[in-house]
Amino acid sequence: MIELLSSGFYTSIQDNGRFNYTDFGAPLSGAMDQNLLSFANLLVGNSTDQAVIEMAFIGPKLKFTKAQTIAISAPKVKVFLNGKSVAINHQLFVKPNDILEIKSIQNWAYLSINGHLISEEKLESQSQYHSITTNKNLKKGDILKIKKSQYKFHKKHSNVNYDMSIYDCNTLQVYTLPEYQKLSRNEKEILSTKAFTISEKSNRMAYQFEETFENRLDAINSVPVMPGVVQLTPEGKLVVLMRDAQVTGGYPRIFQLSESSINLLSQKPLKSQINFEILKLK
Repeated sequence: MIELLSSGFYTSIQDNGRFNYTDFGAPLSGAMDQNLLSFANLLVGNSTDQAVIEMAFIGPKLKFTKAQTIAISAPKVKVFLNGKSVAINHQLFVKPNDILEIKSIQNWAYLSINGHLISEEKLESQSQYHSITTNKNLKKGDILKIKKSQYKFHKKHSNVNYDMSIYDCNTLQVYTLPEYQKLSRNEKEILSTKAFTISEKSNRMAYQFEETFENRLDAINSVPVMPGVVQLTPEGKLVVLMRDAQVTGGYPRIFQLSESSINLLSQKPLKSQINFEILKLK
């Protein structure tokens, strides 16, 4: 078992998401960085879609009651085991009564545990979301149980590599959506050449940009939307829908981020700048 001695800034259980229920208004949810979800699980010998503990900015302090094989994956995070700094993106072996503390996360980090993390499952997913699961995140004092993996664990999984340099990129690859065609030539030029600053208001529902972009477009009828859609609000703000976003929206749709760019954006520091690269469908 694992006891949360402190919960951190925002710590929740996430897997690869909640599919097939958008018709009922259920967001996809799931890990903000799906690539690191998979990587963290591979490090400990799990299937790539297993639930993990997702942590933002300041992580939790955890006490282990049993020996476990774990891994913490993130572009940048400081992790301490019994007060001593330990490496990330590798296997870690913890013993009974060990204390793990996760600090100074750049954005999102993932803690995987060999085996099955037992938690409430709703609509075929363990991803926590405020109007679907009983709790939207983990709290101090929570006790997490781990079911032993049905698969024989091989230590070779610790040799899985992941190129963290991809997070140094500041370019988001996008495809154009219907309302983009209604923009003027000058407005299109601005979108393809200007840098945009990630707002501190960004969260699991949406990432916002600080700059104002003139909006001459009319509102549209509410239509289905998904993570990665870039909307233009009446105030002229560009908003990128993220994993917990609503499933319908009436703001003009400008872009759709590629899946890799959704993962990249989720890990960009607040106040950092990005630009858009428009791709053409083949």
